[in-house]
Amino acid sequence: MVKINDPTEKEEEEKKDWTHAYAEDLRADIYTEVNPSPKATVHQREWRKILNGDPVEINPSVGAGLKVMTINEWSSRWKQNDRFPDCLACQSVSTKEHHFTQTWCRGKRQFESELLCSDCHMFSWRSYSDPDFMLPEEYDKIRWEKMVEAKATGKPIVRDSAKAHA
Repeated sequence: MVKINDPTEKEEEEKKDWTHAYAEDLRADIYTEVNPSPKATVHQREWRKILNGDPVEINPSVGAGLKVMTINEWSSRWKQNDRFPDCLACQSVSTKEHHFTQTWCRGKRQFESELLCSDCHMFSWRSYSDPDFMLPEEYDKIRWEKMVEAKATGKPIVRDSAKAHA
């Protein structure tokens, strides 16, 4: 059967908003956690300093040096995550995201998101990984281990390029 390319399908695909594609069609549960301090290491030290009233580094886009800041001042440049806006502790939507990473590899994905609630000052952590997600180095490690095993048992080693031409 020959598939005819429908120009309207292509236009719809191009118009799709991919901003939240990382959280669509999930194949496992999202792991959630509520913490009194950040789980992501990026802001753990600063959080302790803010709570103790110690100076923290000023955002380089604003200036230079150290400053004693309130929680709201420290988090003022963070944005809300429109896909997961709610606090897991108090269900408020007055949250700001300070940590977000996503990784896509061979069509599989994983992501991490952490929000600070402006109302209860708790941190909401969400993370997800496709069940068969592997980073490139994990994928290569398994491939090399199979080659070593094949060589040890005397089986012929078939290179990836040979598979493509077969």
